[in-house]
Amino acid sequence: MSYGLLGHRAVLLDLAADRYLLLGDREAAALTALGSSEAPYSSPLVEKLMARHLICTGPRAAISPVHQPAPLASALEMDGSSSSVSSLEAIGSVARARFSLRFSGLAKTVMRWRSLRAQCTKGIGGREGLAEDAERAASVARGFAETRIAVPARRLCVPDSLALARCLWKRGIAADVYFGVQLDPLLAHSWVQSDSLVLSDPLNIAADYTPVFKL
Repeated sequence: MSYGLLGHRAVLLDLAADRYLLLGDREAAALTALGSSEAPYSSPLVEKLMARHLICTGPRAAISPVHQPAPLASALEMDGSSSSVSSLEAIGSVARARFSLRFSGLAKTVMRWRSLRAQCTKGIGGREGLAEDAERAASVARGFAETRIAVPARRLCVPDSLALARCLWKRGIAADVYFGVQLDPLLAHSWVQSDSLVLSDPLNIAADYTPVFKL
């Protein structure tokens, strides 16, 4: 399970319900303590979190906040070349993401994109793994942004981020999709980032959100 800390509160993304959950100070403190092995598994707060099915016991990944390299620059605000992303590829990538989200929901869509990344990780030119290549990532991001203008669909951060990630992974380039929030009022956003380079948005937009889930 992953979450984000915003001050003394924590926010989780419930993939199955496609909604964000806000935890109060005490529950957030219990999550933080569990991540550092400072809380007993039998404490009332931990039992409350388990009763809400927010955590469980077993050999799974440790409980910890989402790790995100601090965004320092945006590909869309840098000078440089743009890789060719055809209108057909952009339209197809956006359409796949929108169709999957609409008819399968967020949880199954995340599973599909994880599977896609795993497939792209194996056998790109006989090489294992996706390349950490900021220059190529920025070039593809700019190419996608230029072509996206002609896609006849309203811009939505989640499907657009998934579409860009698909274009990058297909080219063997590493990138992550982040889901983040800000509080008071609650606002949510999704963006694509490779290390500290934002690929889908201006820097100030991505930097305004605290990530709560990483794909």
